[in-house]
Amino acid sequence: MKKMLTVLFLVMISTSLFAEPVLKKLKGENIPFSSLKGQWVFINYWASWCESCIGEIPALNQFAKENKKRATVFAVNYDALPTTQQLSLVRQYNILYPSLQNDPAKELKLGDIRGVPVTFVFDPQGRLVETLYGPQSVNSLNRILASD
Repeated sequence: MKKMLTVLFLVMISTSLFAEPVLKKLKGENIPFSSLKGQWVFINYWASWCESCIGEIPALNQFAKENKKRATVFAVNYDALPTTQQLSLVRQYNILYPSLQNDPAKELKLGDIRGVPVTFVFDPQGRLVETLYGPQSVNSLNRILASD
């Protein structure tokens, strides 16, 4: 019995250590990170008090719309506000790309996020390949896709 409990315990630990990252949208949908393989993933951290964050939203909207077959853009609220507040801000600032309820920084090993805006870029194989500090433009984001 002891041996069986030990094996069960080890299986549980190894499963939790290698658990797949799951992104959770504000409206509740869970997206396994592995389901995004084959396309570029841009995870943009922003805050409502950050002028340059608000200023880059139209560019992120345009980029997401123009590249929806090759890339997915996600917004993450830096302040981790309650879902209802985040939904209100998404409407207020007309964020058209999906917003995440959970902060994926730990699961995706993004490190400490100390300022916004910052955008993390994952290539189609799911590898973190760029960390973009400051506001982005459609051109700066398209240059990354062109490097493929």
